[in-house]
This record gives sequence, structure tokens and C-alpha cells, in this order.
Amino acid sequence: MRLPDRFLWGAATAAHQVEGNNVNSDCWALEHAAPSLFVEPSGDAADQYHRFDQDVRIVADLGLGAYRFSVEWARVEPERGHVSQAVLDHYRRCVEACLTRGIAPVITLHHFTQPRWLARAGGFAAADFPQRFAEQAARVARALDGIALVCTINELNLPVLAAPYFNARASEEQRAAAERALGAPLSAFFLFAGDEAILGNGLAAHRAARDAIRAIRPGLPVGMTLAISEEDAEPGGEAHRDARRERFYAPFLDAAREDDFVGVQTYSRMMSRADGSVGLAGGAVATTMGWEDRPEAVGAVCEWIASRWRTPMVVTENGYVGDDDGRRARFIETAVAGVKQAMMRGADVRGYFYWSLLDNFEWMLGYRQRFGLVGVDRKDQSRTVKPSADIFRAMAERAGQVEA
Repeated sequence: MRLPDRFLWGAATAAHQVEGNNVNSDCWALEHAAPSLFVEPSGDAADQYHRFDQDVRIVADLGLGAYRFSVEWARVEPERGHVSQAVLDHYRRCVEACLTRGIAPVITLHHFTQPRWLARAGGFAAADFPQRFAEQAARVARALDGIALVCTINELNLPVLAAPYFNARASEEQRAAAERALGAPLSAFFLFAGDEAILGNGLAAHRAARDAIRAIRPGLPVGMTLAISEEDAEPGGEAHRDARRERFYAPFLDAAREDDFVGVQTYSRMMSRADGSVGLAGGAVATTMGWEDRPEAVGAVCEWIASRWRTPMVVTENGYVGDDDGRRARFIETAVAGVKQAMMRGADVRGYFYWSLLDNFEWMLGYRQRFGLVGVDRKDQSRTVKPSADIFRAMAERAGQVEA
């Protein structure tokens, strides 16, 4: 099939995972608690705060037309009411670095991290969180010209979906140390936020930010991104699968009906069993994260969304985690083929962003998990483009060609 001319081929990152030294964020505080929930601190990360131009050159050399990155709120407003013009200028230069190379800048306003002062106030549970987030969205929209898309909150549904996993990781000692470091309950950190805060203030904040952006830059597409696994079932598990879809995804996709797009972030498949448990399919091969290695999942998710909702989709994250770069290349080819098939069957998909451009800081798991098209030597921050990136480049180059 021939992809639309305006289809976005890109790669993605998040500020805290690549910029380094995000010292005013709640995540930085948690990394340095003792004992910590994190196996190691982020430190300099990939030092992208100082090497953004270098990384955008790599994106351009790969023939990609878009780059998704986040604007770190903890840098823009390190203390409540103090807005750093210098940081806004930095992100303006980041946008300009993309535009001068013909790359569409796609920004995310909240990618898991937030200022410490906001965590101390309760994070998403704070009564004024929607207002504060809308203010941040407005100042970024005013400061940055030429943005192609805005993602408000990254994976807003993730705390609802993954609460058992995150809470199981936290021992009593780690939780107590985390709360001392935050000066607030652990639920003030996004990944541990409660369902009520996410479904209440979280969705309200998304709407408020969307409206603020539209008021300043009419016509700029705005949406949120969601973590959505392919949901499947063994015989007898169908009702459990359907219940997972209704709890973890449907409320957010319903809310996205008024958005310009919804960001689809799919990595794997979850199999529901007759006894109500969920896990990998029998015989499945697991990645280093313990997820099923299933590139077909993203196409299946796009088809499922299109069967019920009409909001346009952008695959804002999809990728392979592991050290086998040959497998990464094959994963990308199969995943993109699945997205194309979903489009042929009616799914309105307008872009595909590989996660991640760089090997980076994978939150509580540290630096061992590798998603990147580009390796990073953390001793000297040198970049090495992997062979899988060349495969992705070739796919982008022939994207507009008619295939047999």
C-alpha cells in the first residue's frame, strides 16, 4: 500500500530519560532516596539537554520526518511561580533545530515527571492540578512556534493499568524512603497515582491543557497518548479480556473523542485466562523486560480501536527491547506491516514513531533495558547508529512506494 504523503515517520524520547540532571523533578528525588525504588539514578542520562542538535542530525540522517520529545515541566517551572525563560528558550532552539532540517517537532508536556513542588502539593491529586497543567501548556504553546503535534500527558492510563506491578515493586522501606524524599505520599508520583486522581484530575487536566493550546494556536493538533496492549484470551477468558479493555482503555478512548488524535503506545500482548489471571501466551518468547515479543500487537490494537472509535491515531511509541539488534530490525518490519494492514482495513493511522531513538534510562529498571535505534556510550556520550536504524531508514525511504 502507499502511505499518505503526510504520514509521520519518526522516533521518540522523553526528557528525563535522555536529558540528564533533571534535579528539580520528583523522579530525581526518588532516585536518590535510600533505599530507592530505582536500581540506579539517571545522572547525566544521554546528556541530550546539551546534545540535542547532534541527535536531531541523526534523526535527519535516518531520513525520518518527525521527532517526538518532551518539554520538562520541572525545568520550565523549577519552583512554583518561577518560570525559566532560559529553559523555554532552550526548547525553542530544539524546535528550531528540527525545523531547519525538515523534521516535524512533536512535543509531550508531561512524560511521567513533574516538579518537586507539585509532588509536595499532591501531584495529580492536588485540587488545582488541572489549572496548573493548563498554565504550563499555555506557556509552552506561546513559546514554541512550528510544532506539528502536542501530546498532553504520556500514557495517562498507565497508573490504572499497571498499579499492581508498581506497588509490588515497593517494599515498606522503599516506600517510606520515597515519601521522605518527596515530602508527600508515593501516590504523588505519577506512576503510583490512584485511579480516582487519574480518572478525575488527570482527564480534567488533559481537557484543560487541550483547550488552552487550542485558544493560543488554533489548528495545532492535540491529543494524549495511551498505553494499550493487545488483549487476547484463552478459551474461557474472553469475559476477563473484555473487562480489561473496558477498565483500562475505554474510559480514556471515550475521552479522546474530542481530541485531534490519540497516541497509541503498544509493545506487547496480554493473554487473559479462564481463571481471571493474565500473562504471556503459552509458548511465547519474552523480551528482556519480560513482555511477549510480539510485533503484530500494534496493528491489532489499531484495528481494535478503529472498530469502535473514530479518533485518528498516531503510533507514538512502539519498539523492541533487548540486545539482539537483528531481532529489533525484524520486529520493526513486522510491526509496520501490521500497521499498514490495519490501515488497509480502515484504521485512520497518521504516523509511526519508533521508541526509542536512543538507549536510555528506563525508569526504575535503570540503563540495562535497551530500546534504541542508537546506542549511547555513557562513559563519553558517543552515539552509535545500529543496523536496525538503517532498516528503519530504508522503510521510511520507500514508504510512499506502491508495494505488491
